[in-house]
Amino acid sequence: MSIAATRLDEYRLEYDRSEFDAWEHKLSNYGVLAAYQKDTPVTIPGYADLVANRTAEVRDVTIPVIQRTTLTTAGTRTCSALTHELTSAYVTPTWTTLKTGFNMTPAEHQNNQLKYQDVFNKKMFHMQRTFAAALDTLAYTNINANISQVVAADGNPYDLTTNALVVAAADNELLFNELGAIMEQDDFPGIGINVVGSPRISSLVREYSAQGAGNNANRVFQFGGYDFFYSNRVTVAAASRDTMFAAPEGSLAFLTWVDPDARANHRSTDGKEWSVANLPILGFDVGLLYQSTCADKSSGSSGTGLEATLSESFHFSFDYSFNTAYNVDNTSYASPIHKFNLTTA
Repeated sequence: MSIAATRLDEYRLEYDRSEFDAWEHKLSNYGVLAAYQKDTPVTIPGYADLVANRTAEVRDVTIPVIQRTTLTTAGTRTCSALTHELTSAYVTPTWTTLKTGFNMTPAEHQNNQLKYQDVFNKKMFHMQRTFAAALDTLAYTNINANISQVVAADGNPYDLTTNALVVAAADNELLFNELGAIMEQDDFPGIGINVVGSPRISSLVREYSAQGAGNNANRVFQFGGYDFFYSNRVTVAAASRDTMFAAPEGSLAFLTWVDPDARANHRSTDGKEWSVANLPILGFDVGLLYQSTCADKSSGSSGTGLEATLSESFHFSFDYSFNTAYNVDNTSYASPIHKFNLTTA
């Protein structure tokens, strides 16, 4: 005799009672994107109205600017009338669409340890992580494309090589003390600076900001007036331990736009619904196109019995535009964005 036939099936812990797969879903550091988002209200205080008035993809929105000018001076007074005209221009942000999404099959969860909401939440998380990494990469491309090509502090104290100031390893400890002076030589403020760097920059900041009055060398004094951001998307230059960008507040702007159908909450007769969804990891709204249909899911993970089942699609999209402060001539006048390569020697 045996009771083997009635032994318990294997026990499975409920998914929501474990964090065993937490690091499978880890986020990265998206510091370049964060710097653009933080700086947008300073660079374009009216950005919300700018975006709101883009009523269609085909309608441009523009930002008026006035170009720099230099008046002439003289050493004597005259009766001659003086004239001096300013030159104005428009900056038109360039927009690009970004989209991604996922599907759900509600019926498969009636025969699965994982509940519908468990899977939906994870797919939402992965969708936002995908957007964040893509946008951080795009933000890096934009900031790197707009670095200053001329720097008044070239050679004093760091040499400008391929539009980047090269900082020798021996100079790392006082880099942030020099940074404010470098910005001031190009007529930018020496405080209120956003610093965006590769992750290892954070080790320098921690090391030298911890060297207080009780240490042989007090380096804390140099860290006032900076806001630090770190990103794995910042490409470290060859033979360097770190690469970073520094720009005064009011130099970066990131704009997003949601399509009219989503804003109007339109519905079609064939199961399509548009709405606006907020993505908390990204911190902004996007457009959502939801649609449901009958589909054959029997050949996939769902199995036999779902040859004609409800299939849901969640399509997230938005338009974006990365921008940097206006500079009439980046080859003659310093851009506010300064790039630094910290070498290993």
